[in-house]
Formats: sequence, structure tokens, C-alpha cells
Amino acid sequence: MKKKFKNAEMAVMLNQLRPLLSHRDKIGYVAARNFRILGECLTEYETFRNSLIEKYGEEVKGEHGQTTIGIKVDSPNFQKFCDEMAPFNKMEHEVELMTAKYEAAIGCLSGEEILAVDWMLED
Repeated sequence: MKKKFKNAEMAVMLNQLRPLLSHRDKIGYVAARNFRILGECLTEYETFRNSLIEKYGEEVKGEHGQTTIGIKVDSPNFQKFCDEMAPFNKMEHEVELMTAKYEAAIGCLSGEEILAVDWMLED
């Protein structure tokens, strides 16, 4: 399936694929292939996004006590971050993704997982 997607849409799609990567079936294969393709398309976007997080972020404690840099919604810098990211979120790329038949998902994925990756399933 060749289609145009915005960077922000592809970033969401990439995260929707992550739970399917451990599948050892056709769905896992299609998910892994699409994950690789989307990841490559988002390389520069993610680099730019990370640089803005470094610029506007603050130290955040992780689950295991480690400190990382993150941007919080309630931060005074959050709006500046969003304003600078907005044009990059809207940029479009034509991407050729692999699809699978809905019937391949039956018995492999939960209803929640099917809804999440509906964009890569076809009749």
C-alpha cells in the first residue's frame, strides 16, 4: 500500500506496531517490515524532536530512579516545544507499507490490537 502520511501519524503508527514485533507469524512479519520502513522515514524527524526535547525539556525521574530529559505537558516550555514541532509534524511522506488480510489477524491479535493497526489490514 503506497500512501502519504504525516510525520506525526507515522510516529503513532510506529508505536502501534511495537507490541506486534514479538509475533512469530505473518502479522509479526508485516509489523516488523512496516516498523523498519516507518522508522527509516522518521529518522530526521526523531533527531529534530529529540533536539527540541533537549532544548525545552527538564530532568525527569524514570521508573527505576534514572534521570532523563523529558518535556511535560504542564511545563512552561511545552507550548514553545509544540510550536517548533508543528511544521515538522505536518510534513508528509509517501510510504509503501505492507498489508495483511484481516483473516490473518483473527486468532493472532486481540480486538484492541486489530483496531490499533487497522491501517495495515485489508479485506
